[in-house]
Amino acid sequence: MHLLARLATIALGCILLERDAAAGELVTDINIVTALDISDSVDSQAAAIEIDGMAEAIRSPRVMAAVKSGHHRRIGFAIFAWRDGAYPELVSWTIIASAEDAHAVSRRLRSDFHAFAAADPPAPPLSPHMTDLSGAIDHAAILLLTAPFTARRSVINVIGNGWDNVGEGPLHARDRFVATGGTINGVVLGFDPVLMDYYRGNVVGGPGAFVLSVEQPSQMADVLARKFLNDIALQDQPEQLARSLR
Repeated sequence: MHLLARLATIALGCILLERDAAAGELVTDINIVTALDISDSVDSQAAAIEIDGMAEAIRSPRVMAAVKSGHHRRIGFAIFAWRDGAYPELVSWTIIASAEDAHAVSRRLRSDFHAFAAADPPAPPLSPHMTDLSGAIDHAAILLLTAPFTARRSVINVIGNGWDNVGEGPLHARDRFVATGGTINGVVLGFDPVLMDYYRGNVVGGPGAFVLSVEQPSQMADVLARKFLNDIALQDQPEQLARSLR
């Protein structure tokens, strides 16, 4: 029933997408949803590093230059956190078209995450570590299919540090989204070649899909900026850039 409910919601999203596109809403060069891992395997310090790195990356001058180089000179952007069965929204759908927009999103991300963390205590130390990659992908797909902006490209970025150990695994969720024409890219937290291979085989997919890794906390902002830069730049030459990132 859980899978059927997800599929029904995705189908509804497709209907809403067609309806909204016909209404002629705002068009962006790309819509990007980023899914941040806050499952039990990510402690509060690591989660804070994720958020700070993301906040810095969003406002990178390199990323803004890529945004400005697009046909519409704007992107659709959203961020949510994920763990088993919970997907708190950190940045709802917004337009990034200027440095001011990017700085506002950066501030909102930090403040909303700190408010969420204060209201949501960490799990007990001995509780099982549940990592639901398939749920994160399906939730991101629904957000993209119901986005208030039309875009030629839709991208999910999955940031995590472990294997799926809940439900069906990520492969079918990945394939469902890729079948709509979207792309899933991945960022692995920590140096783990085996996990990188797992992401390549089961998580990422679609035109120009790639996986990056953050080997040291100090690299977080730079790697995430590179990720966003390539998300946006891939619209022009996906195969060449994707090969350089593998």
